Amino acid sequence: MTYLRLQNADLNLTVSPSHGGGIVSFEAFGDPVLKPAPAPISGPTDPASFVLVPYCNRIAHGRADFGDESLELTPAIAREPHALHGEGWISKWQVTTHSETSAELSHIHKPSNGIWPWAFKATQKYDLSSQSVTHRLEVQNMSDRPMPAGLGFHPYFPRETGDGFTAHVGGRWQAGEDLLPAHHEKGSSDTYWPDGQLCLDRPLDHCFTGWDGKLTITRKNIKVSLSASEELRLLHIYAPPGADFFCAEPVSHMPDALNRSGEADQMRVLQPGEVFTASISYLIEKSV
Repeated sequence: MTYLRLQNADLNLTVSPSHGGGIVSFEAFGDPVLKPAPAPISGPTDPASFVLVPYCNRIAHGRADFGDESLELTPAIAREPHALHGEGWISKWQVTTHSETSAELSHIHKPSNGIWPWAFKATQKYDLSSQSVTHRLEVQNMSDRPMPAGLGFHPYFPRETGDGFTAHVGGRWQAGEDLLPAHHEKGSSDTYWPDGQLCLDRPLDHCFTGWDGKLTITRKNIKVSLSASEELRLLHIYAPPGADFFCAEPVSHMPDALNRSGEADQMRVLQPGEVFTASISYLIEKSV
């Protein structure tokens, strides 16, 4: 298995082109920023982080209509009844450029039965600076008709009792038993993560709205400040009770958006040849 390794004096990042171009490990000052992938990687959820393209989260039972197109998507995970996270995370990516502190990868998607019915090109780029990593994602509609599109990032963070968590939001999509949005509710950060912490015994698998694009995680040795570009103003948090990790996913649209055209937080519509770009940055500092 060929991995790409990026590093400077303080940061070490390992990427796997064969596993969605995802992050295998990310360390700063010798501490893990993200939960490392197991070795060997055996499934699409194993990487420490992966990209969401050309849609985020779930499409109910893989079925939706858009214009004259009827989607029938086969779920990538056997236990998952819904289509999930797009095509990029389960695809092999080609390395376009690679240096000690940067890497660019690309993926060309060609439609066939059971997968996304529009052709597209996706590009992701990693850049290291002295104490930060920027991860950029782009999708271009390569088909001859309009295409709905969404972008997002799916990092897994280590989780320990006492870790600080700060993110300012204004509400969330309350999920039903099928893990799809049931209704929207207004709320505040104090309601969802009281005392600036994620509760270890309270499950979360919700899309939070009104996010300001900033997230801070304070651990024993390091402080992680994540910032998202303006295209990503929703924060999906997945935090199983008792788990040693949680996911905080900056995304561009609500779950199952294609089946909820009357709601806010919809997907972009890209005309043939049009490009949609988003990015996140991790700033890592030593805890004081």
